[in-house]
Amino acid sequence: MYESILIISVIIISILFAAWVYSEKKLDGKFSKTISTVSFPFPLLALYAVFKLNISFGYILVGLTLVSLAIWIISRRTDLVNLQKEARSFFLILLGITIFRSFIYEPFQIPTESMIPQIQVGDFLVVDKFSYGLKNPVGKSTWFETREPNKGEMVAFIPEHTICSSPIENAYPEKNFDSSQEYLWQRYSEACTPLGLTFVKRLIAKEGDEVIYRNKELIVNGEKLKREFLSSNDDEVYLKEFYQDKSYTIRLLQNYRNQLTYGAERKWVVPKDYYFVMGDNRDNSADSRSWGFVPKQNVVGKPAFIWMHWECLTCLPSFSRNKFLN
Repeated sequence: MYESILIISVIIISILFAAWVYSEKKLDGKFSKTISTVSFPFPLLALYAVFKLNISFGYILVGLTLVSLAIWIISRRTDLVNLQKEARSFFLILLGITIFRSFIYEPFQIPTESMIPQIQVGDFLVVDKFSYGLKNPVGKSTWFETREPNKGEMVAFIPEHTICSSPIENAYPEKNFDSSQEYLWQRYSEACTPLGLTFVKRLIAKEGDEVIYRNKELIVNGEKLKREFLSSNDDEVYLKEFYQDKSYTIRLLQNYRNQLTYGAERKWVVPKDYYFVMGDNRDNSADSRSWGFVPKQNVVGKPAFIWMHWECLTCLPSFSRNKFLN
């Protein structure tokens, strides 16, 4: 559905742009204002589809910036003065947005329940891109690092299983995965994209740390994380979990047990230059327990705050959930 919305929106925008150029060139701008008015909603629809498809917005912004620059340069060699003004304006606006989004803050939309209760499906987050360093806007490389993420912090990252060309060894560099982990990798990789998808989880452990998950209890380097009861009902329990200088709310399901969350002890040792992450919705989160470790270079930034909630295309956006994230 969202792929169709994006493709149709791009096609319509291209046709309307060609019509605008024709109006300016052949008809003295007779229909230019009308075309501009009609075209207004289609970039918004395309933007919404981009968020829902979790496409890397960095590549799109850089591409649009280069396109607007090319149009501006071409228009300077023609007699379309209005096109030159519009292209120049778009280029400067897009350049500013690209710099802001690539190096300062970037918006993301949350499509899953893995970080409930703090983050809900349909929340739009702003991620602080400069918290951990300055990154290449169209790649994973870090130009310079300011600090590493702290344990207990939320992090935005691209897990390896969401990149179609990535082998399982990229998430298990020591090749210590078993048949069940290989099966889960193949299952979760079915939703991959060429550039990968951005996830938000909580950082639990860094290189060299030992993580044990036993009967829904979390133990890091031999110390069980302290928890405090908050509330419960027939279906779920909410607990406050304390980890170093952080405290946050986690959710457990009352009558839900599977190999991932309950029963036999599971243990991991985090490899060099990797992280171990988990969702706060512990019984309903696909994370490092199921698809492996996160390479350090795949971290995008630190989720800072919720700026909007927009759950569906026919729903009205809401700002009632706006808040800073812990």
